[in-house]
Amino acid sequence: MIIILTLPYVALLFVLTRMKILPSSPAVWGSIGGWVTLLLIFLFIPMQWGAPSGAARIMTRVVSVVPNVSGQVVEVAAQPNAPMQQGDVLFRIDPLPFQHSVDQAEATLVRVQTQAKQDVEALEDAKANFRRAVAAEELAQSRFDDDKQLVESEVYSANRLEKRQSDLDQATAVVDSARAAVSRADAELGAVMPNGVPAKVAEAEAQLEQARWNLDQTVVRAPGEGFVTNLALAVGQRAVNLPLAPSMAFVDTSESTLFTQIHQIYLRHIAPGQGVEFTMKKMPGLVYTGTVDTVIPAASSGQAQVSGMVAPSSQVFSEPFQVRITVDDPELLAMFDPGSVGTVAIYTDSAGATHIIRKVMLRLEAILNYINPVL
Repeated sequence: MIIILTLPYVALLFVLTRMKILPSSPAVWGSIGGWVTLLLIFLFIPMQWGAPSGAARIMTRVVSVVPNVSGQVVEVAAQPNAPMQQGDVLFRIDPLPFQHSVDQAEATLVRVQTQAKQDVEALEDAKANFRRAVAAEELAQSRFDDDKQLVESEVYSANRLEKRQSDLDQATAVVDSARAAVSRADAELGAVMPNGVPAKVAEAEAQLEQARWNLDQTVVRAPGEGFVTNLALAVGQRAVNLPLAPSMAFVDTSESTLFTQIHQIYLRHIAPGQGVEFTMKKMPGLVYTGTVDTVIPAASSGQAQVSGMVAPSSQVFSEPFQVRITVDDPELLAMFDPGSVGTVAIYTDSAGATHIIRKVMLRLEAILNYINPVL
């Protein structure tokens, strides 16, 4: 761009020297260096912070598809790089083992519900046994007291009293056992949830819901709009619910975003809402508009790595910061696939005169995109 702005000055000097207005001397032609210096000082250096520029790219999320259950793959419905909608089937896991779990959980629930109904009868039966045991204890105590008086009056021998004492001890033990049975039956009947459902029934219902959920998760669906790429999953393979072993990669295209990288020394004048222009390699010759959404307030070099060691020394360098761009036409992002690159120019509130130079440079780059394969 400096050369382009210098050529008119050189042409002016040539015309003036031909017309004998200026002498064709080393001093006159040496002024070209002064002209270039003025351009650098008053235009191109301020342009770096007044209208900073950086490489841009379209970014989106890539979801590592990990099923919630493990099993053998019986169907792969997804096609490589074919557009899919949220909820479309990606693949299916053999549902037979999970259906068996559902059947077992349903049977358990029926049995537990029947047991819950029998708990009331069990409590009444335990109370009846307790009453009978108390009556038997009272009878044994009465016989013991009667025989004790007869032994003391020497009507019976002491051996008879020992027999009555043994009968009384057995009756007391039966009472204690019956009392414990009543307590257990009452506790079982009293174990209820806040909604009044018996705890054992609620537990069986929860196990059934979990089994049904596991069965439903045998059908793995698309998490959003996008496509599956690098598809290697095949029928017969085993899919596992481990985050380190994803089954496929799903490119989510529902929310693509334009980012650019700006060096740290130029960030001080950038603020949300400022105007932006950008050109993309995929569409040469065209310039699009947008605004600054936000400056991502972190860079990868500022991340502390979790480890059991002291942080090692490393070379420190000025890493660019990411700036998120809001495109004026949201439908425009659908034209560019994730990974599409280009150049962004941000027009700050400083050095307004330099914005014209940046606009010209950006349009020249847009035209050169027809022949220049790199940034």
